[in-house]
Amino acid sequence: MHEITGLQKVVGDVFEANWRETPVVHVGIGIDMAPSERFRQDYARKHDVPVSAMNIIQKAVAQAARDHPMMAAMFAEGGRNRLIVPNPDAIAVQGPVMVDGSAFPLLIRKASAKSLAEIAAEMQAEVARVRSGGVDEKDSLATFKIMSQTPNIGISNIGMIAPVNFFSAMSILPAVAHFFVAAAIETPIVDSNGIIRSTPMANFCLAFDHRALSAGPVAAYLGHFKNLMEKPEFLG
Repeated sequence: MHEITGLQKVVGDVFEANWRETPVVHVGIGIDMAPSERFRQDYARKHDVPVSAMNIIQKAVAQAARDHPMMAAMFAEGGRNRLIVPNPDAIAVQGPVMVDGSAFPLLIRKASAKSLAEIAAEMQAEVARVRSGGVDEKDSLATFKIMSQTPNIGISNIGMIAPVNFFSAMSILPAVAHFFVAAAIETPIVDSNGIIRSTPMANFCLAFDHRALSAGPVAAYLGHFKNLMEKPEFLG
């Protein structure tokens, strides 16, 4: 017999309470991950700091939202008719981080104003804190509560765990948007010179609440995000 407790129960309860009533829409986009991987390796060498693929995603998600801050909005308490929209310099990103087979919530405040190195260092510090035993269930639940009070964009990257090619659910209310990231899988494409080649493509699915967002602005945001991921030299 396995008892469902802690963070799993909290997230499950949020989904159960809102799944039927939430007008969630899913929009997907394919990203060529080769440019960001080359950039990640070069950046790590030049700055002498370890940077993960997830850190690149976190930075691109937040930076793209500077021009589309509604993507990081959250519903105000007491209803679904008002939104709290963050300042472009205060875009936060959040999502589960896998450490030794267990998921822990991570919130990076003001990610849109932080450098890639700062985001990477913050995530590494939290992972180290988890591994040292400095984070228990009570801490995880407290972080999850803070997430529910902070306008943010969520990111769940199951593609770092298994070679799945599609993954989606819904945003965790009161947030209005959440990215679900699949694995980068070698895929044949035709490049700008008409040459067929193989490149690691990852499917990114953005789930958004249609009460807060419509397809046009979401598509514009996704285009901006894709441009940053495939031309990461423009990441601030």
